[in-house]
Amino acid sequence: MGKKIRVMINPSVQYGNVIRDEVGQEVYNEGENMFDIAWRVKEILDHDDRFEVYLSRDGRRAPSDLQREVDLANQLECQAFVSLHSDATGQPIDPTQGGSWTFYATEDERRLAETIHYAVLTKTRSVYPEVRDRGVKNHWKRLKVLWDTRCPASLTEILFHTNPHERTLLKDPSFQQLVAEGFAEGVRRYFFAGSEGGPMVDRA
Repeated sequence: MGKKIRVMINPSVQYGNVIRDEVGQEVYNEGENMFDIAWRVKEILDHDDRFEVYLSRDGRRAPSDLQREVDLANQLECQAFVSLHSDATGQPIDPTQGGSWTFYATEDERRLAETIHYAVLTKTRSVYPEVRDRGVKNHWKRLKVLWDTRCPASLTEILFHTNPHERTLLKDPSFQQLVAEGFAEGVRRYFFAGSEGGPMVDRA
């Protein structure tokens, strides 16, 4: 077997993005919940001998920052950087807004974003058919994890944690596993024609 494909899975470090109940108890933490999904993605891809998979931090509450994570991916010479986030509207409860979207920096990275996005969206729709597809877009800000990585990078907002229904899904271990399978499938499809190990996809 040739050299393995190195992939960095990057859960959000936004520990300050929390939802609290009426008595102030924390019921959702973006950084912790995204780590739970990222760990599952790694577990799935670890069973595929074609990949060498890394997490950008060591634990659910491990201190980290964006510069460290970008530097780590560059030092390891990763060939893809896949970032996981959940979105918010600025209100603790907003059932009117929701859905998923995925971002990229340059046109060369659009295909990674599209492949990840639609694989995750397909899995999501199997249990949440009415989920809003917000699309694949070039982000309006120069996000460090998209612009400063030397490999193709994508950032997916997996639903809105300010939407009560979507937050419930994000906290559900079975949904986390489902979404993780979508991310893993998207990674495989990006590098190969299909999950069964077809020829390398033309990146042109």
